This record gives sequence, C-alpha cells and structure tokens, in this order.
Amino acid sequence: MNRRSIGRNVQKGFTLIELMIVVAIIGILAAVALPAYQDYTAKAQTTEAITLADGVKKNIELSFPQDRSCPANTTAVGDIAVSTDITGKYVLSVVTGGTAADTGGCTVTANFKATGVNAKLVSKKMVWTLVYGTNKSEWTCATDMDTTIRPKTCTTTAT
Repeated sequence: MNRRSIGRNVQKGFTLIELMIVVAIIGILAAVALPAYQDYTAKAQTTEAITLADGVKKNIELSFPQDRSCPANTTAVGDIAVSTDITGKYVLSVVTGGTAADTGGCTVTANFKATGVNAKLVSKKMVWTLVYGTNKSEWTCATDMDTTIRPKTCTTTAT
C-alpha cells in the first residue's frame, strides 16, 4: 500500500451512532432546562403582583394610623384606585379590604389572570395582611402558589 490508498480510506463525516449520541445529549439537556425555565418565568411574573401590591400597601400604611380603617377599593378610596384598575400583564386585579383592629388586619390581594400567565400561576393569588404596632408595621404574606415558585416572603398558604 502506498500513501494515496491510505488517504482514500480515511473516514469522512460522522457515523450514525455519533449523531444519535449528540441528539440524546441535547434531549437530556432540554428535559432538565425546560422545567427550570418555566419556574424562572413564573417567578418573574410574580414580581408584577408584588410591585402592584406594594403601591397599595404604602397607601394603607400611611392612612391606617390616622383612621384605623381598612379601605375596600370597590370604588376609588383616596390614593387607592378601583381594584379592576390596578392590573398588569399577568395580574387581573389588586383588591384591598380586611377587618380593622388595633393590630392591623387590612389585606391586599393580588389575583393572577386565568390566561396568558405561567401554568403554575393560573388564577392564583397572593394575600398580604397588615400587622400594625406602635413603633412599626409589617406585612405578612400568604399564597396558594406552588412551593417551587413561591416567594420566600410568602411562607403560608392562602385560603
């Protein structure tokens, strides 16, 4: 054999088994990455609810020490808009209410839309409740979202 005949027998391209291995690896990576991406998008969509509710919570915090009442935004109340006007791309409404007590009791509920949101957020809600004290006030959070996407500040389950 001379050098020319050796050069002609060299393999060109990939074998079928090599291509199948590459496709299998890509499939495994996609199977792992897709659920993680879905959770990531759901968490990103929850930030809209948190942002919309924060504006309402601030208005309640400012007014509660003065009048000890929890405004219900079925109509516009002071600086708080009607619940159906506080919306976003993923949030259907932000509703205020609750039963006032010396220790707070006001609630702010963000309701997610039934369509156009991540499947884990469909028609879910996040509820913040005011806990008022003389020197400070804070909000507790409850939600009926799946624990894999629940914000760390929401530790309990909403009913």
